[in-house]
Amino acid sequence: MVVAVDDKIAISRCKFGEEMDMRDVGTIMKIWAAVMVVWAALMVMLVVSGPSLAANNPEGYFIENEHYFEQDVSGEGYAMVYQKVNTETLQLQNYMHGSGSLDSATLLNSSQEEKDYYKFDPDTGQYASSKTKVHQGKISFVEQNEMKYAPQSFAYGTGYYAENPVVFNSKLKEKTQSKSYQEGVSMHHQIEYAQGFQKDIRVNLECIESNEEGVAGHGLAEMGIEETVTEGTVHVGELLTDPDGSRGWKDPLIEIDENYVGSFTIKKNMKLCAEKSKPKGPKDWLSCCVGGYGEMEDDDKIWGEKEIFDCTCRDVAWGDSWTDKSKEQPL
Repeated sequence: MVVAVDDKIAISRCKFGEEMDMRDVGTIMKIWAAVMVVWAALMVMLVVSGPSLAANNPEGYFIENEHYFEQDVSGEGYAMVYQKVNTETLQLQNYMHGSGSLDSATLLNSSQEEKDYYKFDPDTGQYASSKTKVHQGKISFVEQNEMKYAPQSFAYGTGYYAENPVVFNSKLKEKTQSKSYQEGVSMHHQIEYAQGFQKDIRVNLECIESNEEGVAGHGLAEMGIEETVTEGTVHVGELLTDPDGSRGWKDPLIEIDENYVGSFTIKKNMKLCAEKSKPKGPKDWLSCCVGGYGEMEDDDKIWGEKEIFDCTCRDVAWGDSWTDKSKEQPL
């Protein structure tokens, strides 16, 4: 029986040098036909319901808060953990389940606040005396976890299940994913079907928004992993895309996709920093205060020198409502 086999692994197991009869060929063709049908269905699902890395987290919103979470758990049996933290622009998900022994410690903190910054005037090169408000969000996650798989039974109550205990027979799975929507960043780590693992992981997310009043934003996404996995599968991924462009996740700037099947010792560090300039507003029709018309970019020169100074641009803008041309400047 093959469960969740990567197609590259399946291909590597084919021994093309060996003889095979037509029944084998027919069987292989049927398998590949089934694989292609499943693959097509998956691609349709991805196109329809794929994650959208937009400027804001679709599941988040702004509430000024500080959140602290700390736990230390050890024991034997069955465990399932689901944790998700959202801010206006960030998201962290952590999930684990399995039966056997568990020894873990977790720190999960987050905050959202509205910070005051002095406005910066690029025309004068000085900060204004008044302040502007900008949203800032942070998520930090640190976990140490050691698990060993073993079937566990538990007798519930005093009735039927007291004499017929429920058996938990779940291989180990753990998944951590972080997203910074404004930066278009996603980092992902997952362990599945493992007999055991010993893992340390840390995640840091930070987003300071930019605004039109002169505040430059900053973004940080970081994930560090150090682990030993016994007889399981491991996936590590990283994605960077343009959150405001048309390419989206289909054409990422950075794409890392790694998969391991077996027993491995893995150490990884991923970090991405982004400086965000303030949103660009419409430019003045004439930059007369700084540099003048000659310093403007060609694409911004709607009118040429002749049209500017013979008042053609004024006539077009005002039409018949501007009748006084007595002070018109001659060429």
